[in-house]
Order: sequence, then structure tokens, then C-alpha cells
Amino acid sequence: MPLLTPEQACAELGIGEDTLRALRKAGEIPYVNIGQGKKRETPRYELDDLNAWKAKRKKVASCPSIEGPIPRTASIRTTSSYRVVDFQAQRAARQSEKRNK
Repeated sequence: MPLLTPEQACAELGIGEDTLRALRKAGEIPYVNIGQGKKRETPRYELDDLNAWKAKRKKVASCPSIEGPIPRTASIRTTSSYRVVDFQAQRAARQSEKRNK
């Protein structure tokens, strides 16, 4: 099985290279170092390892409508010193005052 470059692995997983690098450094995705250098690794990835990682991360969301009743949150009472203003009534009153003058 051929080894995938980081670019190919990113395309397979649908993630960016920075994310792949972070996952590799965190030990979440196995890789093969094909380089001989001591300062910088040359990572390659096996498709089976990428598929195993995807399977491990796969989640299935359950349908909330069949899980049971939704817990009710506590109602919050709000009190306000403001009153509802009837703007049309105020406008009509002003217009009638203008007519009376």
C-alpha cells in the first residue's frame, strides 16, 4: 500500500496541514517517518491508519424528537417600570389640538 504525503492525507481527511501536523504531534494519527534527517521528519501516512482515525472520530447524533421530553428551563420573570405607549393615540391627540387652535 502506498504511503500518502501530508497533502494527500489532508485531502483524504478534509483538514488542513496545520491540523494534520497538530494531530500527528498529539499522537492521534500514526505516521511513518521516511526521512533520514535528525532535525526534521518526513512524515507519510497509510490510508488504513487514516480510515481508522476517521472511524474512531465518527459520531452519530441522536434524534432529539425521540429522546424524550425536553427539559424546561426555569422561567425568568421580568418586571419593568415602562408602560406601553399608544403612539397613534398620541398622534391623534396632537392633531386634534392643532385643529382646535
